[in-house]
This record gives sequence, structure tokens and C-alpha cells, in this order.
Amino acid sequence: MAANLEHLQIPLRAAATDLFCSWNAKAYLAHYYSRVEPTERLTMSFLHDAIENLPFAARALDFGAGPTLHHAITLAGRVREVHLADLMPQNRRALQHWRRGGTNTHDWSAFTRAALRMEGVTAPTAADVQRREALVRDRLTRILPGDASHRDPLGKGAARDYDCVTSFFCADSATSSITEWMRYVRNICGLLAPGGLLVMGALRRCHFWRFDGIHLPSPCIDERHVQFVLDAAGFDRAMQDIQVCDVPDQAPNGFETILLVSARARGAPATGGRNPRNITALT
Repeated sequence: MAANLEHLQIPLRAAATDLFCSWNAKAYLAHYYSRVEPTERLTMSFLHDAIENLPFAARALDFGAGPTLHHAITLAGRVREVHLADLMPQNRRALQHWRRGGTNTHDWSAFTRAALRMEGVTAPTAADVQRREALVRDRLTRILPGDASHRDPLGKGAARDYDCVTSFFCADSATSSITEWMRYVRNICGLLAPGGLLVMGALRRCHFWRFDGIHLPSPCIDERHVQFVLDAAGFDRAMQDIQVCDVPDQAPNGFETILLVSARARGAPATGGRNPRNITALT
């Protein structure tokens, strides 16, 4: 399937390079994260369920976080320590600015309320939101550079023993090559401790996606490719959940379905997560 995109390789890469150089994290957040879109509600709900049985002593990494905190908000309600990693310095600066309580930071309260509702708080108050965001700042202990194209995505000598690694729309948004995507995913998976939990999201059957009028690469993967790369990375098939979710509102951006994945690495007894259903479809 990647061969169908060979004639687009140069312009797609050029577009990605242009976007990297001109990236405006603040504008991106204002455009896409001023409210909780259906796609993000799906990913937050899936993540909430996937980590529900993680031990509270767990340490989690959100790889490819961008300038966003909604996954950290969910993780911080469950684990003692959260790290965020991203390739772009602009994104890391935005995260650091929020963590330090800087002025004019992005308002994450809608996402914080959504996370609290998923945890059973029926009507979160402003005080509830402030407490959770203070908890996120306390448990968000490291913001790191990360590059999935490297064998050691966090750099030589960095920790490769996370209890949970999340990565949403990261590896699949970095390349139009299925081979490269598989390599990126395996590198990210290598950050897990034995028995660790991977929670991942990806665009499904998407040749390219649109952002700010620019077409950006996507390797046109589906659940078969995910199953293959999980098998190659040594994940236990009995502890996998691969879901296909419809997101029809995203059709103008180049995709109408996404993949949501949780999988347990081999090496230690499973400590929870969803009941495995292998490959399922949500409508």
C-alpha cells in the first residue's frame, strides 16, 4: 500500500519539514483543543479504561505528546509519575510553561472535567479541576526530547523500563512508509519494562491527513498491520485489545476511522487493563 504513495513522497516530506519549521503550538492548541472533540473523547475514554488496573506506583510515558496534556491529565489520576516526550522543542516549551504555572497558558479545564467525569465525578467543580491540575503538575516530573526514528527514542542511556507507554497519532503521523512506521512503533515499544502496558492510537486507512491546509504523511495502516507489529515486538496476544472506531467528523481531514490499541508486553504477570477482545469494531 505504501507504493501507492511513492509519487507523493517528496511533497509530503517537504510539507512536513515546512510545518516543523513554522509550527505554532499555541495556534494548534487554540484550533484543535478549545473543546473536547469526539476523537479525543474516544482516546481519553479508551486510555482511562486501559490503565484502570495499573498499580499506583507505576511510572508512565506519553510519547509524542505534542503540546497537549489531556493524556497526562488522565494518567495522573492513576499513576505516581508521568513523563512526556516530543520531538519538537516548541511543544516541549509549551508543556514546560504550563507545568511551571506560567501566564497565558492553554486552558485544559474542559479536558480535566472530561477526565474527572470518566472517573465518576458527576459534576466536577472549579475546585475539582484545580486539584486535578495541581496533581498533574506534581506528577509530571519530566518533559523529554523524543525521536521514534532512533533505536533509543529518548537518547542513549535513557530509561527503558516504563510500566506504561502511551503514544497517540505519533508514529503514523511521521511517515507514509509502513516499514518506517513499524520501526518507529517497535522503537517506542522498546521503552516498556517487561510486562509493561502499551496504549496507542493511530489513523486508520489514511493516505494523508490535513492540517492548516497542508497534506501530511500517513502510512495507510489498519488492524492487520497493528497485529503484525505487536507480534513482532513480542506482545502477548491474549492481552491485546485492538479497536476500530468511527470518527466521521474527521472525513474533511483525510480519515474516518481510528485504531485504539492496548497490549501487554511479555515478561511479567498481567496486572489489569481491559478484558482482552483482540480485534473488535466500534460503531
